[in-house]
Amino acid sequence: MHQLSMTQQKNLQAPVARRAPSSRSALNTSAILKALTKEATELGLDAISAGSVAKRAGLTSGAIYSRYENNDEMLIALWQNVVAPVFGAHCKETIAAIVSTNPSAQDSNLLAQIEKPNHILGLGAEFIVVAQRNEVIGEVVVAEVGKWLSDAGLNSSSTPIQRAGVAIGASLAIGAILRSFITGSNPGLRLIVSGIHNAYVDAKPTTAARKSLTPKPIRPDTQNPLRDALIDATAEVMSKTGFTGATISRIARKSDITSGSIYNFYADKESLMNDSVSELMRTTQRQNLDSKKVASSLHKPNFGLTDSFDFGLIPDRRTWLRFRQECIIATRHHKKTHKEMKKVITERNESMTQSFPHLSPAVVNLVSMGEQAIGYGYSSLFGYTNLFDKCDFDAIMVQVAKQNSL
Repeated sequence: MHQLSMTQQKNLQAPVARRAPSSRSALNTSAILKALTKEATELGLDAISAGSVAKRAGLTSGAIYSRYENNDEMLIALWQNVVAPVFGAHCKETIAAIVSTNPSAQDSNLLAQIEKPNHILGLGAEFIVVAQRNEVIGEVVVAEVGKWLSDAGLNSSSTPIQRAGVAIGASLAIGAILRSFITGSNPGLRLIVSGIHNAYVDAKPTTAARKSLTPKPIRPDTQNPLRDALIDATAEVMSKTGFTGATISRIARKSDITSGSIYNFYADKESLMNDSVSELMRTTQRQNLDSKKVASSLHKPNFGLTDSFDFGLIPDRRTWLRFRQECIIATRHHKKTHKEMKKVITERNESMTQSFPHLSPAVVNLVSMGEQAIGYGYSSLFGYTNLFDKCDFDAIMVQVAKQNSL
């Protein structure tokens, strides 16, 4: 057998030299990412197509597919190169603003972004939701965000209050963005950041065992069995597929109602979704308001603010919460849905004002805004940690209620 020379053996072992990308290739990649960012911002992550991105970038579809195997890989590149650096820094800084003992952690630029998030942060919040139903994107996003939370202190080595502070900070960072999809901005939310930070600093560990809550399941009650079945089916299907993937045919199969019958109730899919989210959101808001009324009548020091965290841990509610998150990101691109969600939020503030006339409108507004922002973020993060039930949220919420004389 022919023996290889020493030089030939070394050449075989040496790594293959890869040609550095040309300046043209680097420019094209930059153009693709820029076009992809604009496309995702205007249409949403689920509506991305290689052809549209290529057209916007002034390139051929071949230029896309030579870099990315499919849409998921293209979106992963968007996350890694454009979104994660900005969104990750924002989340970490918001957490620090809650749990840091350094007052300068509440940077004015950070607070401005919390009150009016930019479009990159908007994409970050959308990725948080989409990654929990898209396995390919989730492999990257869930692992990375989970590490952010763990590194910040949401881990088994921290105390229950420390874990709660990190959880609330992360929830606030993400939830403020999601809320802005509906309201446009969060004026005054910086006051909530400051208030929760002070509550975290003053928090004392909860010593008394908390009574487990057993609220009624979140179910429609329209007095029409067919309509209720459609709302249930819509929530379940959309929680798994998002708005784009939730076809009328699939909803019809899930509800065991023909597609034709659906159109007897609703003009289109958006009308069905809007009815579903408004019905279920109103049910949730009534339960949260009732818990505050009970807490107030019993003079509970947390004013029922901790109940929302406990409600979120009930497995029966997970489908509804995922559906709500999908509806929130859909408000960015569907005007009717946006209008319906904003209407329900306004009703919530009015109900709070009527139920607690002794509270000033300013306090009601802050409580409502804070609960919405933190609630939207909190229910977006169930897939990123399993430690929410090991957090002492009550210790912090008692201090929040005390600050506001609730």
